[in-house]
Amino acid sequence: MRRKIMTAFVCAIMTISVIPVYADDTQTDQAVTTEVSTETAATVQETKRTQSKEQLKKKTTSKKHTKTKLKKKEENKVIPMPTQVISKSSSDTIEGRIKDKQAKVKQLKKQKAKIEEEIRLEQQKARSINEFYKKYTANSKAEIALYGQEITPSMKISKKDEQLREDLYELADLFGDENLRTIASKYVFGINHPDFETLLDKNETIQLDQYLKNEQILPIKPMEEKVQTIKKQIKKFKGEIKKEEQTRYFNPNDVSALSHITVSDAKHILEGTALYDDAKAYVKAEEKYHVNAVFLMGIAAHESAWGTSRRAREDNNLTGYGVTSDHAKGINKSTKEAGLLATAETLHEKYLTSGGSYYVGTSAAAVNKHYCVGGEWAAAVVKNAYLLMNRL
Repeated sequence: MRRKIMTAFVCAIMTISVIPVYADDTQTDQAVTTEVSTETAATVQETKRTQSKEQLKKKTTSKKHTKTKLKKKEENKVIPMPTQVISKSSSDTIEGRIKDKQAKVKQLKKQKAKIEEEIRLEQQKARSINEFYKKYTANSKAEIALYGQEITPSMKISKKDEQLREDLYELADLFGDENLRTIASKYVFGINHPDFETLLDKNETIQLDQYLKNEQILPIKPMEEKVQTIKKQIKKFKGEIKKEEQTRYFNPNDVSALSHITVSDAKHILEGTALYDDAKAYVKAEEKYHVNAVFLMGIAAHESAWGTSRRAREDNNLTGYGVTSDHAKGINKSTKEAGLLATAETLHEKYLTSGGSYYVGTSAAAVNKHYCVGGEWAAAVVKNAYLLMNRL
């Protein structure tokens, strides 16, 4: 019985192990499972790629937004403008120029005094000759001719002849004529003798009239003109000295206030830069349009990279006015001086005068609001101005 039961159990096990239909179904299920797994993986991979692209797009968009925000932030960025007022009442350079001009004034005064003395001397010569002729040529032919006879030991000399001799000595001293002094000591002219000429020995006579007419009296008009020229030069130097003695100012809070710098100052502080050649123009612009010359220099230094930019070289535009882009026309003039003057005129009329189209105040920061995009311009210009003032 036990054997029958074991035999039946073994057969049952063998029957279950060798059913082919169930084996085929299992393989089919595995193939289907594999195919479904492959499709699922591809879908997942595609989804991942799509997600990556979307994430990259979002990231790029985010970066663009960030850059735009940064750009706007930079444009709106304001660097506080320094507000310190710089003044220079004296320096070794200024004192040196004052002393040099004072020395020139002193020299010119000496030259003027010398010429004026020459004028006085020539005028005195003319007056003395005229007085001499009026005194001794009024009575007779002999006196008009003023013939002189050498004095001999037996000759009697009258008081009038003695007076004539004294007058000739004075003329000799006035003209610096030693020969005339000799004539006065050796000759008598017979002033009291009506027939003196008939008594003369022609071989021993001298004609004083002819001699005196040959005395040189220089024309005084050219001398007077020279004096007037010197007076103008003295006045000019005194004016320059007075200006040199003024305090120089740069006030970033009021760039319409005059700096009082001189052309010599401008040349000194711009020396070694490409702005040097137009130093005089900054002073001229200040005098004509009341825009602080050091402020203008600070603008030119900032906008033209100290005179080296392309616009400065090609368009004579040192101040960058009107140059909103590389292709913008701006203020283009035939000379750099003309460009500087045009900028100064515009600043005066539109920016620094109440009622002007861009007027919001007279500080560098106020000018910045319409002169340049961004809030860094005023600070940069003022720092350049400080640098220049410190060179004085």
